[in-house]
This record gives sequence, C-alpha cells and structure tokens, in this order.
Amino acid sequence: MKRSVVLGVFLIGVVVFASCVDPAGDSEAEQEQIRLDSIAQADIDNALIDAYIEDSSNGIDAGQVEIGENGVRRIVWAPTVSIRTPEFNEIVSVNYTGKYLDNSIFDTSSSANAKESDSLNYVAIGIVFDDLLAESSKSYESLLDSLNDSDGSIDNPLFTTSRLYIPIAFNHLENGGGISFNYISGFRTGLKEAMLEMELNSKALIMIPSAVAYGTVGSNPGTDSGIPANTPILFEFDLVNIHP
Repeated sequence: MKRSVVLGVFLIGVVVFASCVDPAGDSEAEQEQIRLDSIAQADIDNALIDAYIEDSSNGIDAGQVEIGENGVRRIVWAPTVSIRTPEFNEIVSVNYTGKYLDNSIFDTSSSANAKESDSLNYVAIGIVFDDLLAESSKSYESLLDSLNDSDGSIDNPLFTTSRLYIPIAFNHLENGGGISFNYISGFRTGLKEAMLEMELNSKALIMIPSAVAYGTVGSNPGTDSGIPANTPILFEFDLVNIHP
C-alpha cells in the first residue's frame, strides 16, 4: 500500500504544479518553488491521513483501504444484509457527511447528522440541549434552529429549518460522469470509485488530500466558516436508494 500512496501523492503534486504554473508569468525559480511546495504539502497530507487510518478509535482496517485516482483513499463497508448493487445508468441517492480529520463535521446532507452534531457540540460546552427541550414548548428542530440563530455559542452550526436536507441523486455511470462538476474533484473521484463497490444501505469513507479538496486557497477564504487552505478532508457516504 505504501508504494501506491507515495505514487498517488507524487502525482497530486505534479497535477497541482502543472495547474498552478503560468510559464509566461512565473520565473523558473518561482515555478520550481511551486513544485517543491506542492510535493511538500502532499507529504504532509499523506502523513495526516495515515495517522487517521492508524488511529484505532476511527475503526478502520488499514488492510481494507484502497487508493484511487489522485491519492484519494477509500474504504467501503458492506451492509448487514446484502440487497442489491446499483447497475450502470440507474439513478442512485447518496447521503454525504463532510468531516475534518478530527471527525468534526463541516457539512452534511442528513438532517439527523446535522442535529446530532449541533446538540453534541452544545453539550460539549455545558449546554444540555435535552434539558432546554424539556423546558420549552418548541419542537426539537425549532428549538435547535432558534438556538443556532441567536446563541452563537458553537461555531458554524449545521442545522437550520431553512435548509432542505436531501440525498444527492445522480446517474451511476462507470466513468462517474453523472456526478455534478459542482463538487470538488476529490469528492467526484472518491464517490465514483466507491460506487463501484457499494451496495444498497452500505457505507463508504473517502479521504481526500488537500490538492484535490480545496487546495491552497480553501473554501470561502476570509470567512470563519470556510475550510482552511491545505486541509485534507473526509466524506462519509450512505447509499440510501436505487431508482431503476
């Protein structure tokens, strides 16, 4: 596995170097520094993802981890009861949850995951959400939404009643062409490769180096809610439906 990882991250470095360099605008020395920086960052990402895999609390069998395009790693867990696998050209629905390597969530298509994450974050700072709920006449969702809107105690709350939480649906094609190009490249490649192994109700985890995540800029730069630059990230997938 190690040889493949090294090759994968080297290729990422080459891809980033090639995409960042403007031969007309950069000197040879600047181009070389960009190349060296991209390779160094790939090494950092690789070490961080290795440490995540090796942390026993994450429940990952390193021997089951596969390495795909651009160094995106994945592991797929079969469902308890095997029902069926999607065929090419069927429409599939997948819930996703995006995480940092400390397992904190930055985005999810699942309202259940959003609510659980926010309520646990309140508990972590001493606010017992269940006690507040018992004292309130509001529903769970309304109380959490109003608390997120007015309290400000937790950073970047995930749940809001104004968002429609639904799985992403796409045409399952062998080349991954049905997955929207609105997603980062590591998300698309990781999901494409995981889908070739998934069954209905199975789960997958992909681990994305920063070069094919949000790169050297990050998402929403200049804000507190964005993903920092040079940050490897994770996505969990749940295959929840197959539409013939």
